[in-house]
Amino acid sequence: MLREAIDWLVTPSLPFARRSGHLSEFVAIAARRRRHRAAWAPHEARSRAAVLRAAMTVDPDGTAIILGAGHLYDVPLAELAARFRRVELVDLAFSAATRRAARRLGNVTCIRHDVTESLPELPRVAAPGFLLDRPDLRFVASVNLLSQLAVVATRELEDDAADRLGRALVEAHLDWLGRLPCPAALVCDRAIEIVGPGGEIVASLDPLKGAAAPAADETWTWDLAPRGEVDRVHSVRHVVGATDRS
Repeated sequence: MLREAIDWLVTPSLPFARRSGHLSEFVAIAARRRRHRAAWAPHEARSRAAVLRAAMTVDPDGTAIILGAGHLYDVPLAELAARFRRVELVDLAFSAATRRAARRLGNVTCIRHDVTESLPELPRVAAPGFLLDRPDLRFVASVNLLSQLAVVATRELEDDAADRLGRALVEAHLDWLGRLPCPAALVCDRAIEIVGPGGEIVASLDPLKGAAAPAADETWTWDLAPRGEVDRVHSVRHVVGATDRS
């Protein structure tokens, strides 16, 4: 808990992220990952491979943008920096390790930006205009971000209102990816499964709140919360899908 408190204090972020709880969630993800590094490793490796596979199909003479890159666990940054002229990482906040990696590589920039362009104004959901006028763009990847867009934003709402707002944020992000002036890859949760002590699925939840994501070119399972993280009986795993061009 002390490390999390220190991280919250020293991590630069957009001003509203501290007030809204988004920075607390950002710090909590890092803490959860430290507890379950081994369980998360296959998911992170599959995510990195999917992003790189999609990136290898586009013209490298320009800029690649990675959305949701604050921790870099699931981003093949060194490979992207070697391939593209420039790489821009976009998130509400960036860990110290990410900022060091960007400085070391030289052609990588960290940009703090709310990709929904809605969070301080909710429940109004905007149509994002970010990156739409960038002729230098060659590749964009939204990496394990889509289902997280509304996690904090809808936390205080009743279930039906939370689902409606969450779906609106997800659909706005997907629509925006489709309007970008370059190919856009997508890695995102497709289902959340609650698993019982015998390995049986006792519940399955829709992390996209009814929104329709593009068909996945590849899927895998992420052991997000092994038994003992949530309670002594159940574990939580996510079904993740990667789409090379959304």
